[in-house]
Amino acid sequence: MVKIRKSPEQEIFDYFYAFSLKNRYRTYDYLPPEEDKVPYPFVYIGNVQGISGGTKTSLNGSVVINIDVWGSRKQRLTVSEMVERFFREAIGHVNSKNYLFYGNMQDQDKQLRVDTSVPHTILMRGMLTLRLQIM
Repeated sequence: MVKIRKSPEQEIFDYFYAFSLKNRYRTYDYLPPEEDKVPYPFVYIGNVQGISGGTKTSLNGSVVINIDVWGSRKQRLTVSEMVERFFREAIGHVNSKNYLFYGNMQDQDKQLRVDTSVPHTILMRGMLTLRLQIM
């Protein structure tokens, strides 16, 4: 039986999930339902996309991951600082167990916005779209 290593997408998901936990953030791989009463702020490590590239003998391309940071309306500074940590972590060389990734600053996107999607609630939402090249 051939042993298959993790995909680049799963590897980068695990990398940022571990990074979030290392920073002692409440971290989820799903958006907790409102009835769970999860305290703010928290991090949602979300969608991951692999963009193919490569040759017959090498795996290239890139991986895009979406990360959301949610906080109360009074936690704007905290949410902003958390977003900035993820943003900076995605710039330059990112080494995982099986892959080497590289993030260019101009390929990263971050937003901070007011979110009113939960009824009768105003939240701060930091959104990151991080693109890393597979080296």
